[in-house]
Amino acid sequence: MGRAHGMSGISGEWHAVMASEGERELEYRLSLAGPEDTMRGVFFRSTQEAVLAMKGPAAVTDILEEGGGARGFVDFFAYPTKDFLRVLKRAAWLLGGSVGGFDAAMRVLGNLVTSSFLGSLLGNTIHVLFTGTPRRVLENLPMAYKLMMPTGGGLSVVWLGHTHCRIIFERDFLPRSYVEGSLEAHLKKAGARSLRITGRLTGSLSSEYDVSWEP
Repeated sequence: MGRAHGMSGISGEWHAVMASEGERELEYRLSLAGPEDTMRGVFFRSTQEAVLAMKGPAAVTDILEEGGGARGFVDFFAYPTKDFLRVLKRAAWLLGGSVGGFDAAMRVLGNLVTSSFLGSLLGNTIHVLFTGTPRRVLENLPMAYKLMMPTGGGLSVVWLGHTHCRIIFERDFLPRSYVEGSLEAHLKKAGARSLRITGRLTGSLSSEYDVSWEP
């Protein structure tokens, strides 16, 4: 389940029993990631920035050790998904105590990483996909996902009403709580009010999110 210092003195046996649903989900997805599965460097770099802002440089060094020790990431380059999930897990462990636990930390990371991405060079390059009304942002989401997840299985949006949709992910490695935080950041930036996002697993690497907001 990771290195002993990541458990704050708690035994590995106790941690295995008490791990949250979100952490068990991340561990399972990590076990399914192969060498062909990759993530853009912007996910790594933005996670570094989020952890630096909340916990300082020592924590950044800690999370990067989980991802093979690399220090610099090029936003549009592809890096192993396994490394990112390990970095994400460690980051959530470090932040969990101050935000309400592992799953809450994952949502915070999804939100902060997305906010950092939107202000990055890559985010500015493809900003047209993330601007406009909440509906426009969601209509562009499949194209944005294809750009950001080079080995992802795909994303589709089914509209259930003018401000209500279902987002369907296939073969996606990101934990639900992280995705919920990321969607929240995108949609709130687009002006969504009274936003509601509920995710559920539909398969080993598939999930769907019911999203609605006030016009």
